[in-house]
Parts: sequence; C-alpha cells; structure tokens
Amino acid sequence: MAQFQSYNKLLISAEEGIENYGLNGKILGWQFRCQYPSYRGTYLSCIHSMEVYLDGERVPDGDILFYLNGKEFLLSEFPDLYKEYWFILDKAVVRVQKDGGLPAGSSHRLLVKMKHLIPYTGYFGNYLVLDGSNEKMLTVAEKEEAVL
Repeated sequence: MAQFQSYNKLLISAEEGIENYGLNGKILGWQFRCQYPSYRGTYLSCIHSMEVYLDGERVPDGDILFYLNGKEFLLSEFPDLYKEYWFILDKAVVRVQKDGGLPAGSSHRLLVKMKHLIPYTGYFGNYLVLDGSNEKMLTVAEKEEAVL
C-alpha cells in the first residue's frame, strides 16, 4: 500500500528493487516500479518531464519505456496521453533498454526526477507545476529476469 508523502516525491518501490528483464533467455535491460506521488492520480499528459539517473548518470530518454495500464509508452509520447490515467495505487514499470542489464546482486543509486502539472489547480489559466524527485539505493534481484 502506498504511503502518501508529498505531492512532489515520486514513490520508487523498494519492494521489487531493480530487476533485469528479457526475452528467450536474452537480457534486454533493467526495470523498476514507481507510484504517482499524490492522493489523486493524474493523466500522463500532465507529466511534463521524467528523468532517470543510475549512479549519477542520466539515462537517455530514448532508452526508457514506461508501462502503465497494460500499455507501453515512450516518455516523448506523454504530452499526447490525455486519456491515460495513472491511478495512485498502480505501480508503473519503468524499463531501461541496456543489453545485458545490470549485474545481479549489485547495488545502485536510482534517482527519478519528475515535473508534473496539478490539473485541478488551474485558476485563470495558471496551473501549479511541481518539480519532484526521489532517490533510493536499490539492489538488482538475483532471480530470473522478468519476461516481456
């Protein structure tokens, strides 16, 4: 169960940590899960930007796939996703494409930054836009890779 912390602290799930994912025995990259940081969900079009950093190095946006509601999205598609709702209890899966993934058992500092608009604050055309971030030290799971 998600615990409300603030409107600007994306909830990176430490329960699952980081997992490698793949297909037919080939590891294609790594993934983690996160929840939206509010007592209300939001439409993906309200997320102005999302950045992922691993051990201080920014992951290129083109290497990131965002999974929610049984669908896959590129970060660049967010502005057009006004019908895709991120409910507060749903964990999105963020996948990073990286051949071979990350070494099992290794620990990494994961930082996610997000700029998001709060749609119900639009008074006279001015909306509250929050910058938020969350950083956690996570370990790559020792188990078999998650399957696509």
